[in-house]
Amino acid sequence: MAIVMDTVSIKGLRTTHFEQLFHLLKRNERDGEYYGNRAQYDKRHAELKEWLESLIDMARDPGVIIPKKDIK
Repeated sequence: MAIVMDTVSIKGLRTTHFEQLFHLLKRNERDGEYYGNRAQYDKRHAELKEWLESLIDMARDPGVIIPKKDIK
């Protein structure tokens, strides 16, 4: 049986977490590093970049609150 994974929790993270990932992605882009098939890598890279940019834009909105991580 397959498990559908369509959400990822960002509880406990801050805008700076996403900005850090974005800067790492940009550094990788500047250095020209990639692995596997270049065309497929570039496609994933563009998708990740777009996704992170949208997360950063949303997280910077003063009306948006990311909940704290559940303590167990």
